[in-house]
Amino acid sequence: MFVVSKKNPKKVLGAICKYKDISFKRKNVSPIKEFLQASTQKLKKNFSIKSHVHLKNERKVKLTQELWLVMQGKISVQIFDIDKKKIKSFFLEKGDFYILYHGGHSFKVLSKEAIFIEIKNGPYNPKLKDIRYLKK
Repeated sequence: MFVVSKKNPKKVLGAICKYKDISFKRKNVSPIKEFLQASTQKLKKNFSIKSHVHLKNERKVKLTQELWLVMQGKISVQIFDIDKKKIKSFFLEKGDFYILYHGGHSFKVLSKEAIFIEIKNGPYNPKLKDIRYLKK
């Protein structure tokens, strides 16, 4: 399910992917123009992909996008529009993930503990200030 900007309805802010909704049919989750691309698919035993490598392909990355995959626990997520106004809240549980393309975000762990994997496009430069905190 896409989270769409209220300020600019043509802009997808992110994608919520629930574990229970993953099927045997491949689903490309990301709009093709976004830097971070993801897909979902259940796979049956003996499924395989031919051995391959990816060729060099220069890409210009203008912003940081993130994917959060919850491995354990429960997290409450808040999404902020491009004008910094909160527009959506939802929960992520084991196997669920969210891809942030645009806008802002925050989250809070609701379970005793949580384990999640965060994936960002890079390369990461620790000297480069690339976030700004929103006022509460």
